[in-house]
Amino acid sequence: MALQKIPVNLITGFLGVGKTTTLQNILKRKPADERWAVIINEFGAVSIDHTPFAGADENGLVVKEVAGGCICCSANLPMQMTLTLVLRQIKPHRILIEPTGMGHPEAILDMLRGKFLKDVLDIRATVCLVDPRQWDKEEYREHETFIDQITLSDVLIANKIDLAGEELTREFLGWAKELFPPKILIGAVEQGDVDPNWLNIEPFPNRKALHPHAHKHGHHHHHHHDEAHDLPIPEVGKPLMKESHGLGRYSCGWVFSPDEVFDLQKLKAWVTSLKHVERVKGAFRTGVDWVLINSVRGEFSIEYLAYRRDSRVECIGGNPLPWKTLEEGLKGCLLEMPTVGVI
Repeated sequence: MALQKIPVNLITGFLGVGKTTTLQNILKRKPADERWAVIINEFGAVSIDHTPFAGADENGLVVKEVAGGCICCSANLPMQMTLTLVLRQIKPHRILIEPTGMGHPEAILDMLRGKFLKDVLDIRATVCLVDPRQWDKEEYREHETFIDQITLSDVLIANKIDLAGEELTREFLGWAKELFPPKILIGAVEQGDVDPNWLNIEPFPNRKALHPHAHKHGHHHHHHHDEAHDLPIPEVGKPLMKESHGLGRYSCGWVFSPDEVFDLQKLKAWVTSLKHVERVKGAFRTGVDWVLINSVRGEFSIEYLAYRRDSRVECIGGNPLPWKTLEEGLKGCLLEMPTVGVI
């Protein structure tokens, strides 16, 4: 009797399109009697996207990270190791993979189809999220990775349509319907409200990247393959700082002691003051509450977290930024008297 293959989906989309929110919405409707595994990869060396899933293992969900680079290239070995660990130890009913927004999907798909995994995995639809407002800008429509994320997808979803507006969403959907090979499904959603049934769609067998070498251009990551849980917890007043760069982007992340408490209003002011930072995402202790702050090109959101390990933040920009100056601004958001002990 042949072993039953495990369905696996790639959830792609450019930086800030709402992939993690989409995953959260999908996982809310996961069958209660199934174990699912999520593998998250982030561009920076300090991972943030796992923090909304704290405590999820109690609900049949395991989240693994591959931080500090992209699983589409030189981080592929850590990705294979993580995937092997998931298959052997967790034996999930489904695997969802979220690559970094800067990542080209082709190498990941090739790895999943490779001789070591093809008999174990059942590759289902690759889902790509697009913010129509990004698609409307020339800098994105001419970006080779952005183009190939769309090209290699089976299911193409316009996300954040409430922010994009009806006219722009209609233009994008009309453009998407003219793509060849055609998409199996084209959808439009708000806040990543994707139908989990779309994950079961069978992929188109022969999609080819238009720019297969795009990922190699200027691709010189400074990789740090520590899992987030392996990063040491800093002492009070001595935050850990990690930099990374590649694919035309620069990032810096900081990790703070869980005994340090941030002023939420000061954090908001600090984040909104970062005019040349493309993306800011962080988990912070703000007293009794811990919050996730997410800012993409001026759009700001906050949600409460069960995560309690440490405070951490990652900034990403298109150019090198004065990281030490940003760090001083971040330290200025701390309350003067840190509270001892984690609540």
